[in-house]
Amino acid sequence: MELTPAHWVYAFFIVVVLVTMAMRRETPIVCIVASFVLAWVVTGSFVKAVQAVFNSLTVAFTELLGIIAIISIIVAMAKMLEETGLAEMMFRPVQKMLVSPEVAFWTMGVVIMLVAWVIWPSPAIALVGALLLPAAIKAGLSPINAAMAISMFGYGCALTTDFVIQGAPGITAKAAGISVDSVMWKSLPMLLVWAAIALPLSFRSVRQDIRANAGRPIEWAPFEVSPDTMNEREKWTAASPGFKRIALPVIAMLFALDVVGMLALKLRGGDATALLGGTVGIVMVFVALGGYGKAGFEKLTEHTRAGFQFGIRIFAPVLLIAAFFFMGSPDTARAIFGPGAKGLLFDLGQALAHAVPLSAVPIAVIQAIVGGITGLDGSGFSGLPLVGTLAQALGGPTQLDVATLGALGQFFAVAVGGGTIIPWAVIPAAAITGSDPVEIARRNLWPAMAGFAGVIVVAIFLL
Repeated sequence: MELTPAHWVYAFFIVVVLVTMAMRRETPIVCIVASFVLAWVVTGSFVKAVQAVFNSLTVAFTELLGIIAIISIIVAMAKMLEETGLAEMMFRPVQKMLVSPEVAFWTMGVVIMLVAWVIWPSPAIALVGALLLPAAIKAGLSPINAAMAISMFGYGCALTTDFVIQGAPGITAKAAGISVDSVMWKSLPMLLVWAAIALPLSFRSVRQDIRANAGRPIEWAPFEVSPDTMNEREKWTAASPGFKRIALPVIAMLFALDVVGMLALKLRGGDATALLGGTVGIVMVFVALGGYGKAGFEKLTEHTRAGFQFGIRIFAPVLLIAAFFFMGSPDTARAIFGPGAKGLLFDLGQALAHAVPLSAVPIAVIQAIVGGITGLDGSGFSGLPLVGTLAQALGGPTQLDVATLGALGQFFAVAVGGGTIIPWAVIPAAAITGSDPVEIARRNLWPAMAGFAGVIVVAIFLL
């Protein structure tokens, strides 16, 4: 097929976005300019190009609104559970399990991973880290080793797959034009292989450090909490002890019913997210009225506002980036430009496949490299629209599995940018443990890279 000027403009700006990410610069400004120039070339009208910049943003927001909402409301719930002391009650049995540094590494890591699947790593690190870290350090696990567990389990395992909230696979699937389920299932073997390789290697490094520093006192400066926040937390932790004794089993039962409902009714994707989000809303009302009493009306609003501030802060740049890449995906392009719009990225992939014979190995390597590059900005999510559309472009014409390519790009983008091997991405783990982010990234590097090699091999076989 013959490529039009619009195809070349789109391809040019994809390269510009990648170069910008590789230079560790934010890309939204590039994507806004790219959206305008591409729209001008496609429509031939200056006014329509200006309108398309906004229209593409509204399309991106519409496509991703469910993901933003579920993450925001879950963070709001987590803040309520933390302030009322319910979270501490939940993790009290786990604190007693931390009897040695080795046990503390695995226990803390697994708990972070499980909680991160439910409420996302950033709030999970703040919540679980604050509750378990003192006990882990008392057991002999140094802050730097705790930070390794937090980043490798929380980001390397949980956020790369995002099975419960489905934020990452949701964005990837939207951009690739496939179902969320397909991306999630393809990411499962990648997770298992990465975990089987990277986590034991990480633990080996931790054990060497434990033996080298045996008998030495552990230096640790606890993270600071403002006096006002501490006073507010102490006030509500002491309130309503009778309610809290029944609250935990009720909350656990509600979420257990969610799991049963998802399995029994075969709820997937948006339907499963809606069930989870509705349950979170019910739990918030339950905790607000039972834990805060009359103040519950204001407290629910306060924590909801904080949750949505978190969601918008995370996704605001992603929306601007997705707006440009959605211009090249067939379904979203039609929503932006009208019924006759082309799938520019799919056409580019088809042209590349005809010009250069592409097989599973080079395509898997290309997708992994692109995913890793997009993660260099430190967020992990800003590159998901690109890896999703690239999976569609490379997989469709070559008859390779688009879901596998999407899951592969997603894994690399999130593992690199979400917080395992670059210093500016492990800052949450560094902040909660009081560790050096450069040292955390250095210690994570080789275990994570070995795991990445295994993920590429698995992806090649799945293609």
